[in-house]
Amino acid sequence: MNRKKGMAALLMSVALGGTVLAGCSSNNAESSSDGSGASKVEEIVFAMPSFNRIPDDLSKVTDAINAITVDKIGVKVDFRVYGPADYAQKVNLALQSGEKMDVFTTLGQFSNYVSKSQVAPLDDMLAEYGKELTAILEKDFGSDMLKATTIDGRIYGIPVNKGMALPINFVYNADMLKETGFTANDIESVEDLPDIFDAVLGANSDVVPFGPINVNPSDTGLLNLLKGTGQVDFLTDSTGVGVVEGDSGKVVNFYETDLFKNGVQMMREWYNKGYLQKDAATTTVTSSEMVSSGREFSFLGGYGGLEVGKTISAQTGRNVETKRIAPFYFDTSAVNSVSWMVSSTSKVPEAAVKFLNLLYTDEQLINTVLYGVEGEDYVKVDEHHVKFPDGKDANTVSYTAMLSTGIVGSESLQYQFEGINWSDIEVKLTENKETERSPYFGFIFDQNKVKTQISAVTNVVNQYLPGLVTGSLDPETTIPKFVKALNDAGAADVIKSKQEQLDAWIAAQGQ
Repeated sequence: MNRKKGMAALLMSVALGGTVLAGCSSNNAESSSDGSGASKVEEIVFAMPSFNRIPDDLSKVTDAINAITVDKIGVKVDFRVYGPADYAQKVNLALQSGEKMDVFTTLGQFSNYVSKSQVAPLDDMLAEYGKELTAILEKDFGSDMLKATTIDGRIYGIPVNKGMALPINFVYNADMLKETGFTANDIESVEDLPDIFDAVLGANSDVVPFGPINVNPSDTGLLNLLKGTGQVDFLTDSTGVGVVEGDSGKVVNFYETDLFKNGVQMMREWYNKGYLQKDAATTTVTSSEMVSSGREFSFLGGYGGLEVGKTISAQTGRNVETKRIAPFYFDTSAVNSVSWMVSSTSKVPEAAVKFLNLLYTDEQLINTVLYGVEGEDYVKVDEHHVKFPDGKDANTVSYTAMLSTGIVGSESLQYQFEGINWSDIEVKLTENKETERSPYFGFIFDQNKVKTQISAVTNVVNQYLPGLVTGSLDPETTIPKFVKALNDAGAADVIKSKQEQLDAWIAAQGQ
């Protein structure tokens, strides 16, 4: 998934739907019999975020899910769907109150759940009930995938199985590029862009050549560009206070590196030349919206596969194409940010793992969760593709979670909507294996001892970074103030804690 207006806006601000399903167990009832003398059916709560409209009545799709799971694994599912803005709050409330909650996803909070002992270790249960799951993870990503969800030798989560390599793409209006006389062949790296921006301004002075992909706060894609080109591992902490460049093993403040200083100096030059709008640091209008209106030429974004231009063209109504200009660099957070977990309070953890095993390996279950009831909510076009029934769309079918494809199960078993090239899925999965890993892939930073400092440096980063990555602030005068504010907020403590933990982790790898 690609963020648009910060986390909340990207995830579309949908309304919270009804959550308790008719016919499901109460919080105290963990198992039931089907009445025929067969083995008992265990019951779990499965909570999923949806970025589509959430219907009040989930009974039909829940019945369809249970027709699969009860028959195949003897597990009945209480299917609860929450909007992204409410999801973490709803899950945390259930975990803290003792309300039944068995299977849920992290949405960027993996370390948090583990540090609070809210999730169960899965090693033994995966060995017994998750053999097919681990096999498909190895096939689609590699044998090292579960390193990203392993702490102190215990596995605590199952990463979503999808194309996770997100190389930096230059995303541009192809019609505008044609007017300049340049072609995609003229674009090999970020250094090639100023000449093209000048030509765009020359052809149409009312067009903004470049803009931030995300707003609130503004993000021009610069940090991801630098992470890929400079092979920077943020060590599972998004603040940037405490990173490692390459294989040095030395934890440093990213904002004091030459890589960062040169990057923001480039953005300052772009800003001064009029390549970005003057309010780029504070605008509330995304590049997607600007491109759609015809007011912007390009932006940078991380995307997997080769078909993203078609998707953005459909979203914006413009002829949009993309050109890769920087590689992706796998660190731990790239994999564990969306992982499925089993609550430590679950009374039926084995049933939860059986369900996860099926969710990752059963085509029928995955696509029922995503698309609903065949014939009512979607129709098949061919082996790999679906569409809405005639006269229906995402807002008028009784159920769809089509925008949750990036967080559920295995992408290799998911149907794609009509028009998506199936071979692109294969490209993404191939790139999972071929993309370079950080030497510290699998390291997970425990923030508990420096929580106060992390909070303080986060506030400082939010204050200074948008202005620097958009070029609105002069790096020569701003970076010294930025670094001093970070140091005053406790950056040294964060770096020291990370270095100690990383040293211990490296030593443990050699044992």
